[in-house]
Amino acid sequence: MVGIIVYSLLVWFNQKSLVWSGNPIEGWKTGLIFVVGGAVTGAATGKALDFYCWRIEQQLILIERERVEKETLQGERFEKEKKQQEILEAEIIERKRIETEVALEEERLWYEQHGKDFSDDYDYDEEDE
Repeated sequence: MVGIIVYSLLVWFNQKSLVWSGNPIEGWKTGLIFVVGGAVTGAATGKALDFYCWRIEQQLILIERERVEKETLQGERFEKEKKQQEILEAEIIERKRIETEVALEEERLWYEQHGKDFSDDYDYDEEDE
């Protein structure tokens, strides 16, 4: 597209000096204008595309870096929450164990104080359940 536009502009600006037919020696100006115009257009277009592609590449690298950082932070946060949950669950289990031990000790002391083992009065047979 850029080449067609440049070609059209070169022809339009140089209409009077261009020789479209005749022998090759008379058309050297036309050939030289098109060769120089093509080289300049190709170089400018190449440099512009290189710069554009470099910018896009830098943006993609930045996006990928941000994505990796975000995933890393989410992973760290998930691990931290998981450890906190495990600690909380361990504390709950420990409290339940202590409460059970205290309740059993209180029950044992009550039976010692009253002198009779009331646990024999109840049938804790698992087959009845």
